[in-house]
Amino acid sequence: MTFIYLLAALQALFLAALLLAKQQKSTADRVLMAWLAGIGIHTLIYFLHFQYQASIPLLLNLNAGFPFLQGPFLLAYVAALIGMRERFGSLDYLHLAPFITFIAYLLWVQGPGNFSITPADHALGVSIFSLTGLVTALILLSVPVYIAWSLLLMSRASRVLDNLDLSAHDLSTRFRWIRIFIAGLGLVWITVMLILLLSRYLGINMPPHLLFLALTLFVYGLGYMGLTRTSVFLAPELETLKQSLQPRYLKSGLGMNEAQAIYEQMVSFMDEQRPWLDGGLSLQSMAATLGLSTNHLSQVINECEQRSFRDAINARRVCEACRRLDQDSNTNLLDLAMDCGFNSKSSFNRAFRKFTGKTPSEYIESS
Repeated sequence: MTFIYLLAALQALFLAALLLAKQQKSTADRVLMAWLAGIGIHTLIYFLHFQYQASIPLLLNLNAGFPFLQGPFLLAYVAALIGMRERFGSLDYLHLAPFITFIAYLLWVQGPGNFSITPADHALGVSIFSLTGLVTALILLSVPVYIAWSLLLMSRASRVLDNLDLSAHDLSTRFRWIRIFIAGLGLVWITVMLILLLSRYLGINMPPHLLFLALTLFVYGLGYMGLTRTSVFLAPELETLKQSLQPRYLKSGLGMNEAQAIYEQMVSFMDEQRPWLDGGLSLQSMAATLGLSTNHLSQVINECEQRSFRDAINARRVCEACRRLDQDSNTNLLDLAMDCGFNSKSSFNRAFRKFTGKTPSEYIESS
């Protein structure tokens, strides 16, 4: 069974090497490459420890602390993937503090013996299952916290992409694989917790091979996602994400007077040209027409109307639909939806209820 460790190690290192060989590596590629390399080294050390019954305590110490890195790696990968980070600053590296503190403590406890080769049965047990209750609890709780944090970032990214007027199905498809990927890490962690509970509190001796079998499956999924799905967002969408997920409008340089002038220009354009009647209108196309950046246009709408680009457009579409229904209540609702800029009757019904509190049919009956 120890060859499960070797299998996980070799495939993780192989996938890391494939990412290293990519000609144009994104920040997400580099984070994933480091993550896979860490998993490979982590499992390889345990394979050598159990297979050859000898260990270097320093390496086992490093291995025992590696679970502290799973959460930070996940958060860094998701942040890079959605364009929130092109490079990492000094504050980002504070996420490594628990790992560094744990390793420093074990080095201090073991002293010079860290660098000697020791028979495995005399080595200090420092696996996740043999640590003190407090340290184990911190490790086990860290990953769920980082999973929740990563899901929060995805939620913010989803709201930003909502301004691009993508369909709900399209957004769901784009984020589904990332959620599956996060769920995979969650399943590995559930395996860890089950093994811990059964062995520590119920006295059932559970070999750690089950954990590494789950980790092996996770590595397959991790590598597949990294090699095939890092371009999940198109270039214009990724640019909008990069701009919008930074500290809000920090780099826009847009003053209050300038924002008000842009807003007046936008309102005049909306009233005169009525671009919202075009079902293909997007944040990018409207910004290009007005000679603005998507970030500035999005900022102006958010600050002056307190709503997203999509809501600003749909509110005008619904207003036009109400005006036409007031003139002719026998209008075909599907034709009305298309004429007012909606791409489907379902999106028309959702927007109509959102801004009027009624369905189109209810509105007609109450008129």
